Amino acid sequence: MEKSTRVATKVSSLTFGTFAVAVATKVYRMELETLFTASKWEILQHLGDQPLSPLQLSECSSTSLANISQQLRLLEMAGLVTSERVPNRDKGQPRILYRLAGDQGYFISTSTDFVEKGLFKLSSYNKIILKIWFYEDANVRYVLEKAFWRIEENLANIKRLTVRKVANKKIELCVIGPKLEPFSITDPEGNDVLVTFTKDTKCKDGHVLYES
Repeated sequence: MEKSTRVATKVSSLTFGTFAVAVATKVYRMELETLFTASKWEILQHLGDQPLSPLQLSECSSTSLANISQQLRLLEMAGLVTSERVPNRDKGQPRILYRLAGDQGYFISTSTDFVEKGLFKLSSYNKIILKIWFYEDANVRYVLEKAFWRIEENLANIKRLTVRKVANKKIELCVIGPKLEPFSITDPEGNDVLVTFTKDTKCKDGHVLYES
């Protein structure tokens, strides 16, 4: 009788554990959507530039240190940022720095026959396509996507790639890397768009597509 009770208790514990994990996962997914408020989004944008301490973040956003610390805890629990204690820091330097927890993207699709959402880790290729999607002109986006797949095999040797100039039926890309030959791509309206490449040592101007 005692043995069967122990077995029942163990099964009950396993069942409860599975239930608890399922509930925690559901709550996490629900809460993840609420993390992208204006204040938390501002923190993520600042950390996208460089690692910062809570004090530095409060100075950048003109928000109280207590509020920043609370927001950072929530973002860290969600796996969007990480923290590290700075060893052998100089006097007056921050003890803890926060940074983005890798390259991730949270997507919501509300297109016909495909309504989904999810958090995904991003590869270098994913990041380039996303940066292209955020380009304002839809026709330019189409040409840039096609152009990227044409030069994809050279990506390992490219240090920086930017959209320097978009003119009538011509797109100029600036590249730090190998010499790339120009080519034409037909846009959705049937126009042939010439894609050219300019080698530069900096490529600071324009819409950045890639940087190693």
